[in-house]
Amino acid sequence: MKYLLILIVLFFTSCSNFQEKLQNTIQSENAKQIKNEYKEIINLLILYKKKLDKRNPSNYAKNLDRTLHNEIVNNTNTITLPIGKSNSPKNYTQYLKYAFSKETTIRNRNDYLIVGFYKMFYHAYKIDIKHKITALSYDIVTLQKAYKNLQILQWKIKFNKNKLNQYLFLTWQNNWQIELEKQLKHNSLDTIKLSDLKNIKLKIESLLDPSNTSFEVITSKMMLLMEKSIKRLNAEPEKLSIDALISLIFII
Repeated sequence: MKYLLILIVLFFTSCSNFQEKLQNTIQSENAKQIKNEYKEIINLLILYKKKLDKRNPSNYAKNLDRTLHNEIVNNTNTITLPIGKSNSPKNYTQYLKYAFSKETTIRNRNDYLIVGFYKMFYHAYKIDIKHKITALSYDIVTLQKAYKNLQILQWKIKFNKNKLNQYLFLTWQNNWQIELEKQLKHNSLDTIKLSDLKNIKLKIESLLDPSNTSFEVITSKMMLLMEKSIKRLNAEPEKLSIDALISLIFII
């Protein structure tokens, strides 16, 4: 009987140790996968910047292009862009709010948007903490905030306009749609001949061409990667309603 009790104790002790080791292994594997998901998000951000600058060539500082690229690729967090007269370091929400300002005098909006994007991901994935052994090193609250902000960003990029009713960022719009919108400021629709629009007339585009969804595809891929990271922490990603997307600025 004495030896049986000893065997039972040893059995449950070894089970407990095994469960702990198994849990640590799972947590470590999750941490590695979360790190990979961050890397994929950063690769998508670099692609997004290239596309955004090409589509909005007057909205970024060409002399900063290499600096921003190196900052993102090397996972550093030293870049500081001026807002007004201030050159002091700022958090990601300050950059994002500035990028979406309705003022028409904002220069290099693309750069403020991309820096805001990058600093948000850098903060959410705690890149400043170099050695994250387990998934428990990540903060679910911070990741959830970034995930909700990403939803808001996707909406704002698509729809926000300045005081002159011009889109802040050209992404999904065809060129003929932009040309038509400009003409509608001075003419009524019934006086405009659509076939005379430059890109239609030159047969570069047609009225039946679908909108450009490639920008939204990239941000949607970012969301899917963030969803995976959040689920690895045993939580569910929080989806925002349309009303929330329209009304919210950014979640700090």
